[in-house]
Amino acid sequence: RYTIRADTRYDPTTRVLTALLELPGMKRRDLRIKLATTPFNRVRQVTVSGTSRPPTFALTSMLRERKYGSFSRSFAVPAETKPDDIDAVMEDGILILKIQCGLPAASADEREIPIR
Repeated sequence: RYTIRADTRYDPTTRVLTALLELPGMKRRDLRIKLATTPFNRVRQVTVSGTSRPPTFALTSMLRERKYGSFSRSFAVPAETKPDDIDAVMEDGILILKIQCGLPAASADEREIPIR
């Protein structure tokens, strides 16, 4: 199992999180995109997963640098995110996810935790 390489950007003006995931040679039918809440910490996330298979000639290659097998990549999204807030397009081996994130949180609510 391996992790997909990705570039992400959040635009505060449009409130859209854009993720570009590198998936060379993959077809749309070989990918799954799921929106779910993680049970133990209640974090909402979008997960892209699938399985890449080597071409037949790669099975006998002397040098093999590309990765094959199961992969996944998850992105945390706002708790109120719905499937309709997510747009997915595949172009030239790049999966483009655009996620509407809604209004930002009122404050960062950052607190330091003391170490004992």
